[in-house]
Amino acid sequence: MYSSLHLIRKDFMLTRKFLLLMVPYYLLMGYLNAEAYTVFSLFPALLLLINSCTIDMQHHNQKFLVTLPVPRQRLILAKYLMLIPFSLFSLICTLVLYVFAFKIGKLDAPLRWRELGLTTAIFPLIASFYLPVYYWLGQKGMQIVNMVFMLLVMLNFSALTSLSERYPDLALWMKTGKFDNVLLVGIVILAYLVIIYGSYLLSLRIFVKKDI
Repeated sequence: MYSSLHLIRKDFMLTRKFLLLMVPYYLLMGYLNAEAYTVFSLFPALLLLINSCTIDMQHHNQKFLVTLPVPRQRLILAKYLMLIPFSLFSLICTLVLYVFAFKIGKLDAPLRWRELGLTTAIFPLIASFYLPVYYWLGQKGMQIVNMVFMLLVMLNFSALTSLSERYPDLALWMKTGKFDNVLLVGIVILAYLVIIYGSYLLSLRIFVKKDI
């Protein structure tokens, strides 16, 4: 676990310059489109993930890391654990954006924290599809994959709106916090965890067999 923390710290060091770009980005978004602040909780996390993976490829960090006395399983685990601080960073930035927009009068409604939480939780799900492709393709073809995933993120807000329209129970939960179908909630949470864990196992299998 100690080595995993160092690997997570490594990813933050790789993206530290990119983190500074989040400040003007959020200020601009807060001024131009403050009403859509919940969807912005997804952008930074995915951008940080893509940025860290791209830098790893460009600097051939994987070739170096596999020479260390650290199992490849630990390398994959650290990359998936990295999704947690990335998500928290995006969430905190979005909360700061909301406060900023509220202070300057761009927003006057209460924080839509359920919608914000749901959007933030989508990031690990998207990453679960991104990371196996990243380990499978490597540097070849990843530019196209990055563009596709960013396009999916930009479509996320409209997709979330359509989900709310299609599933009234979801819209009711986001407004009131009430959800009558407890079994469905349990199934969704279980499926969510299974997808992430399955993604981890798939990435591990690809990486272990890969000749770097």
